[in-house]
Amino acid sequence: MHLPLGQFSPDIKLGFVSASRNCFPRPLAEERSQRLVAATNALGIEVTLPEGECAVIETRAHAADAAAQLIAAGCDAAVLFLGNFSPEIEDAAFVKAFPGPILLIAAAEENAMTMLQKRGDALCGLLSAAMAIRKRDLQHRVHIPELPVISAEQGAEEIAHFLKIIKVVKGVGNATIGLFGPRPRDFETCNYNIASLQSIGVEIEELGHFDIQNEIKLIKESEAIAEDMKEEMPSIPEDEEFVGRLSDYEQAIRNFRDRLKLSGAASQCWSEQEFALKHVPCFINGRMADKGFPIACENDAYSLVAELMGQYASDNTVTVLDINHSIPGNLHESLKDYPLKDMVGMFHCGNTASKLLKDPEMKFQLIMKRLMEPDTEPDITRGTIEGQIAASPITVVQIHGHGDKLRAYICEGHFLDLDPKTFGCTGTAYLPGFHRFYRHVLLGNYHHHAAVAFAHVGAVLFDAFKLLGIEVVDTPNPDGIPYPGENVFRTGLVPKSR
Repeated sequence: MHLPLGQFSPDIKLGFVSASRNCFPRPLAEERSQRLVAATNALGIEVTLPEGECAVIETRAHAADAAAQLIAAGCDAAVLFLGNFSPEIEDAAFVKAFPGPILLIAAAEENAMTMLQKRGDALCGLLSAAMAIRKRDLQHRVHIPELPVISAEQGAEEIAHFLKIIKVVKGVGNATIGLFGPRPRDFETCNYNIASLQSIGVEIEELGHFDIQNEIKLIKESEAIAEDMKEEMPSIPEDEEFVGRLSDYEQAIRNFRDRLKLSGAASQCWSEQEFALKHVPCFINGRMADKGFPIACENDAYSLVAELMGQYASDNTVTVLDINHSIPGNLHESLKDYPLKDMVGMFHCGNTASKLLKDPEMKFQLIMKRLMEPDTEPDITRGTIEGQIAASPITVVQIHGHGDKLRAYICEGHFLDLDPKTFGCTGTAYLPGFHRFYRHVLLGNYHHHAAVAFAHVGAVLFDAFKLLGIEVVDTPNPDGIPYPGENVFRTGLVPKSR
C-alpha cells in the first residue's frame, strides 16, 4: 500500500456488531458487548458500532442495516461477536453483506452464580454460525482465533491481534511494487510469476533499468538528501561526486515512488547497477526501508512482497537477507549453549537500515570488487553499509510461486549479540528447528533470500496468510513430528531397540 514516508502500516477502521438469538435475552448480548468494547477501548483501540437496533443483530434486516452502516463508515474489517447463542442465518447474512474480513468470536459464560438466568450458550451458537458461514462459502473471509470463546479481556486481545492481521491484509492487497530491470542472469531462482502475486492483490509495475537512468538525468538538485546521508553515515566517502551519485539515485527512486504510488521496489543490482550508475544501491535501500519503503535486491519480487508483509505485521523497518552460511563452533564461546545445526549466518551486501546495525560503516562490496575492479581502488562497488546486525527477536518470512498461487514459510528466532567476523551486514541467528526445516521444507521449494522482521510476528503473518488465500504455509515442525519424506531412522525420531 502506498503510505506516507515514515509510516510502516496502513490505518485500519474496525467495525463491531453483536448478535442475539430471539429465544435468548437481548440485554445479555448488549451487556456482554458493552464489556468487550470497554476492554477493547482500554487497549487504545476504537471500534465503530452501527446505530440503532441493528447494533445487536436478531433479524435479516438488522444484518443488512448493520453491514450497510459499517460500509458507509469506511470500515476495513469487522468483529462479529456472538453475545449469546445467536441466529446463524442472520450471522451468515451479515458476513455475506459486509465485504471485508470478519473476526468471529463468542462470549464465554462469566459466573457460575448466574448460570440459571444469564447462560448464553454462545459456545454452541458458534458451531451453528461457523457452519452457516461455510455452507455459503464465505469462510475465506472469516478469522476464527485459536480460542474463539472468550471473556471480555480475552476478546480485546483477540481484537488487537485481528487489527494487526488486517494491516497485513489491507497493505498487501492494495500494494503496487516497482521492478527495475530484468532478473540478473546469475540469480535464476529469484524469479517471479505475476499471476501468483496478483492472486493476493499485488499489482506490478515492470520498468527497465534505463528508466532509472533517464530519471537521474533529469534531476537537477538532490543536496538535501546528500546532507541527510552524511549526517546518518559519517563514514560516507569525502567525495562529493560520489555522494551525488547516491543522492541522485535516491531522488529518482522517490520520484517513481510518488509518481506510480509504489509500496516498495526491487532493482537489478548485480551487476548492471554498478556499471551504469557507478555505485551499489545498498545504502539507499536501507535508508528507504527505514522510511517504510523497502527495496529488494536482484529484482526479487517475492522477497519484496515478503518484506512488505513483515513490515505491515511489525509496523517497523524490515530487511532482506540471504540464508547464507553455517556457523563454526569456535565463533564464540557462548555458542556452546546453542545447537550449532540450528544456527545460521544471515547476510547481505549492506542493505540493512543503519539503526539495526552495531557500528555501521560505509564500505564496498568485496565480492563485486573482485569481479569488477580487481586491480584498482574501489569506486563503482562502493555504497554498502557493513556491520553486525544487533541482537533482536526476528521473524523470517518468504513467499514463492505455487502455480498461479503462492506458498509461504514463517519461522521465528533471534539474532545473537556476536561479532560475525566477516563482511557485509551480517547477523548470527538462532532459529529453533532450522536444520530439519531447511532440509525438508526450504530445499527445492524456496530461494536463498528471506525477509526479516525485527519482532516475533509469526502468529500475525500466519493468520494474515490464510485471509489472503495462501493455502500452503510452512512452519517448523515441533521436535518429534516428522516432515513428509523425512528419514526418521536417521534423525532419531523413532524409538531405538536394544
